[in-house]
Amino acid sequence: MQIVENKKYVRGRLKIGNIANLASMGLLVVGFVASLKTDTFGQGAILFAYIALIGAFLLLSFGRSFTRRWGPRFRQDQWLVDGLRGVDNRYTMFNYAAPGLPDHLVVGPGGLFVLVPRSNGGTIRFQNGRWSRGSLAGGLLRGLAEGGLGNPFTDANRALGQLAGYLRKHGSEELIAGLEAKPILVFTNPSARLEVAPNPPIPIVQTKGLRQIFRRAKDTLPSEKVEELKRVLGREAADE
Repeated sequence: MQIVENKKYVRGRLKIGNIANLASMGLLVVGFVASLKTDTFGQGAILFAYIALIGAFLLLSFGRSFTRRWGPRFRQDQWLVDGLRGVDNRYTMFNYAAPGLPDHLVVGPGGLFVLVPRSNGGTIRFQNGRWSRGSLAGGLLRGLAEGGLGNPFTDANRALGQLAGYLRKHGSEELIAGLEAKPILVFTNPSARLEVAPNPPIPIVQTKGLRQIFRRAKDTLPSEKVEELKRVLGREAADE
């Protein structure tokens, strides 16, 4: 398995998140100082302190969304790469290749794949077309710590649309003709326990089951199309 990453793009996004986090802490300090100045500035100081507090939480939420996506501790590619270890070098994985692409793509003779990672742990069920997470209390606590599960299929469809738009913009008509991307939902948290009904709309696996999908994949793309896809998907990473 070959790996391509747009390091410049990742560094830029992480920098935005870190700046937002630092700014939120600065606003908290400013708000705290303002709350101590009521004798001098009266109710205006209290109002300013509340505004600073609200702004700090908004900035913290914004910054956290960046650091949890691109921060070294949270990046999902580290788990995905480990799960794909042993897949042959005819396949190439693209991680954070460009702002207009899904975060994780794999292209090779078996086709073009969109990996949609989820870091949620605990019991995760997909039954009767619906997602759920263990007990209500456990799901709420994990949601606060890890982020909500939401509907992963919605994320997969969004990623497919994003990829299609990028290929229409940068790829040739010959490249796009007959090309169908294949989404895979991957739960990367080792503590995740999946309870999935048979024949889900898209493959749902844990990291350890990821490589088997590629080992079983039949060759459907000619080498010329694979090389063209690699060139288009890696165009911005190659320019860094």
